[in-house]
Amino acid sequence: MITLVTGSNGQLGKTIQSIVKKNTKFIFTDINSLDITKKKEIELFIKKYNIKCIVNCAAYTNVDKAEIEKEKADELNCNAVKNLAEISEIYKLRLIHISTDYVYNGINKSEISEHEYVNPQNYYGVSKLNGEKHIENSISESIVIRTSWLYSSFGKNFVKTILEKARSENLLKIVGDQYGCPTNAHDLANAIIQIIKSKDRINKESKIYNFSNLGYTTWFNFGKIILDYVSDNYNLEEIKTNEISQLSKRPKFAVTSKAKIISVFNLEIPHWKDSLKKFLKKI
Repeated sequence: MITLVTGSNGQLGKTIQSIVKKNTKFIFTDINSLDITKKKEIELFIKKYNIKCIVNCAAYTNVDKAEIEKEKADELNCNAVKNLAEISEIYKLRLIHISTDYVYNGINKSEISEHEYVNPQNYYGVSKLNGEKHIENSISESIVIRTSWLYSSFGKNFVKTILEKARSENLLKIVGDQYGCPTNAHDLANAIIQIIKSKDRINKESKIYNFSNLGYTTWFNFGKIILDYVSDNYNLEEIKTNEISQLSKRPKFAVTSKAKIISVFNLEIPHWKDSLKKFLKKI
């Protein structure tokens, strides 16, 4: 089964590529080799390479800029997903679409399951939720995986930013009143590969799944544990969300339950602290 991975220049796309290496059953594309906002282009690509499964990692991910560039966010996070869902129906493909915990409002301090009411607090979340709806309404064999606080050795992410700033700045100020679930991209990539190999329909139980590492934390505690592992000489200050300038609102308590995806796909997901330490040791 040939699998197409879109958004191959992003963190997750590059991580999947690093795991499967030169496996000829995977084809990786970015905007230069396949524009998923153009339905005809997708269709020609699918037929040319006999694609049977799509993992859509492509997304507009600049949360603050999405408040200004709404059309750009919609084009990639919603309209492109509609194209992929329709193509998957026509050619009977499997489709795994990556979404975000930002579709939840994060108001209540309780673990969020997939059936919870969705109410995005920013336009990035709105555009991602609108994209999800095309998957939910599709008769194709397709699922949505909502992830959060993704980090890897590729691209820009919180872990790399903290390590870089600790080398050049005397004091780091980090928000301590936003809770969430860190996700090692390597763990998510492995989960996706396991789901691809599933012999049953991947959406036999549901269309929507949460995935992150187990446990939860704040951005401040996340940063502290990163720095504790690599140094004993740093200065951190915990601040509140209202002390920083951001165009978009973030959910305060986006702590998600992973019980469903663990049960349905028989996954083993490590705790975020264990996965982080393994990552830091490797890099």
